[in-house]
Amino acid sequence: MKKFISFSTFLLFGNFVFSQSDTIRLKNPSFEDTPKRGGEHSFGINGWFDCGKLNFPLESPPDIHPNGYWQNNMPASDNKTYLGMVVRDNQTFESVSVRLDSVLKAKEVYSLSIYLARSPNYFSKSRLTGEEVNYITPAVLRIWGGTGYCNERHLIYESPLIDHIEWRKYDILFKPLQDYKSITISAYYTKDTNVYYNGHVLLDGISDIIRQK
Repeated sequence: MKKFISFSTFLLFGNFVFSQSDTIRLKNPSFEDTPKRGGEHSFGINGWFDCGKLNFPLESPPDIHPNGYWQNNMPASDNKTYLGMVVRDNQTFESVSVRLDSVLKAKEVYSLSIYLARSPNYFSKSRLTGEEVNYITPAVLRIWGGTGYCNERHLIYESPLIDHIEWRKYDILFKPLQDYKSITISAYYTKDTNVYYNGHVLLDGISDIIRQK
């Protein structure tokens, strides 16, 4: 049986009484799909939109693991497959977006959780040098609320550096500043560096989004 470590993040809220809550279920929250390296297939990730098509059209999309891609062999934390997203030394990064079946309402409090990890191996070519490097410099995960695909209006959550090679569960509370119809999830660089680097984040098992009452 796998053991997970839970971390909690509380954002932008005061004192609330929690009771029965409403539920928003994401499309394919465990990134269940055929394992594939980004760029090898013309079709996207089941249930998710690749924001790289808009932001960095010359770069490849995120990968679906595991299948030994980039020498990464970590098993999934939930079901069979999971998502891998990178940050690159040429100032580009990977992100995906999904439209919600229900609106995230302004000034309401919501909760969700997600499993995150980093693989000890993630070899690919540097975009700057063309040489093979290990994309293992720790990165962070960001979650944005928006009004459409890849529309980053409000930073809902930013994780600590994901430097652990086991899956850990991160619990999140957040309060939208306005109504949002989508969320966008991206890998990003740490705030503690002025250098763009090669790193990655693995993610799996996003929970339902629960409105707290």
